[in-house]
Amino acid sequence: MTIHQDRFQFIDEEITQNMQRFNIPGMAFVLADENGTVYSKGYGVLKQDSALKVNTSTNFHIGSISKVFTSLAIMQLRDAGQIQLNDPVTTYLPWFATKDPNLSSRVTIRDLLNHTSGLPGRLNAHDLTGASLETIEPQLSRKLQNVSLVAEPGTTYEYSNINYDLLQLIIEEVSALSFPDYMSQQIFQPLGMKRTFFNQDNELEPNSATGHRYLWGNLRPFHEHLAYATLGSAGLSTNATDLGIYISFLLSDSAASNNSVLQSSSLREMRTAAIYDSSIGYGYGWEMTRNTIEKKGGLPGFTANLIIVPGKSYGFALFANSKQNITDETNFNIYRILEGDTPIHLAKADYPAISPINKSLLYISGLLIFIVLLMWLPTLIRCFTKQGVCFLLKPTTATILICFVLNITINLAVQYYIYIYVPFVSGAPSLYRLTTAPDSVNGLTLLSITWLVFSISVVCKSLVRLNKTSQRVQKSTKSITPPRQ
Repeated sequence: MTIHQDRFQFIDEEITQNMQRFNIPGMAFVLADENGTVYSKGYGVLKQDSALKVNTSTNFHIGSISKVFTSLAIMQLRDAGQIQLNDPVTTYLPWFATKDPNLSSRVTIRDLLNHTSGLPGRLNAHDLTGASLETIEPQLSRKLQNVSLVAEPGTTYEYSNINYDLLQLIIEEVSALSFPDYMSQQIFQPLGMKRTFFNQDNELEPNSATGHRYLWGNLRPFHEHLAYATLGSAGLSTNATDLGIYISFLLSDSAASNNSVLQSSSLREMRTAAIYDSSIGYGYGWEMTRNTIEKKGGLPGFTANLIIVPGKSYGFALFANSKQNITDETNFNIYRILEGDTPIHLAKADYPAISPINKSLLYISGLLIFIVLLMWLPTLIRCFTKQGVCFLLKPTTATILICFVLNITINLAVQYYIYIYVPFVSGAPSLYRLTTAPDSVNGLTLLSITWLVFSISVVCKSLVRLNKTSQRVQKSTKSITPPRQ
């Protein structure tokens, strides 16, 4: 691969200006072809306000890019004759069953690889505890038993992390090794990826980046301990040097030195779309366009983007220790630079640190507080200044229906939406385990409190009346004045 040296300067400028504009502490970039790394570099620091610099050996968690390594392991086991892609999942995990066991019994390993199992996108294994098959499998079995498939297996693309969490268990069942050990012994060591591993905490290793995320517009370090059961879908830690090796491996279809890892025919198969959704193809964990195969990755404190251009035999990746979509957009601009095109200006206003939805949650909560103050402030002032006396009214039928029944029903619906529905569709066991969206969690919590206060205020206001003291005194005076003789 031949690239003009000025392209590297343009790449550096694109990365550094976006780091400054969007307050990203550290990034790393690698460009490789079938012969090895062409260009790689680290930018910024391991952690906000740290003096430790990012280099090409600095480890980042890469989120869902982990899936393309898990799929590689499955293909390796297929090449070794230990599994067949068209085998039902129940061949290797006999306990696997959803609400309709007859339907879920048709889910194959190929369906898990291609996200065509029909398992809902909201499902994940973040709430599962333990690190052995004996502890994880019963929990996952219970989790699936009331789940309905969203489509017939093999017919519809539905991205779901649980597909690759199940593949992790299959690898452990077939190999009789723990998932991290299998990946290290059978994938990373043969390829020479010396600092790549599946782990639950990226910062356990030296020269590892700390994740960061925004909290109401302020960037803060964030430490996450992943569940062991999610390693196959999101738990890989790697660096620019090692990922350059992996990119070269993917592009070298027939390299004899790599035959121990995967047959060249299987490598080509992994670059072939199994199903299409609009113009995007999907297969083996990858997203495929006309010219590229791509994978995005993200955790609450990290983002990464990997793009392979098979037709021109090069690939590149960008890592960031900050949870921002700007990482993907920056890497797409790098692709434009490498292709000789002009990158798109990424304006800060187009990527706000606080989303419009979260701002709306604050505005609604503020409005509710303002309404409550308008309802009660005059009454409280008169009571404390002894200008009036409060007393309770007997509720009428209309008051009971509107202020009690309707108001309480609406309040219960709001609380249900916030604390039950939102976690359910997000795949989190509770609202406060939704670590990918801290502003949304805080905003929804504030909304639930202010709405509850508003509801209670409406009920109380319908039962309380204020009599002015002067009127009561006047009436009292009239009643005790003796008649004239």
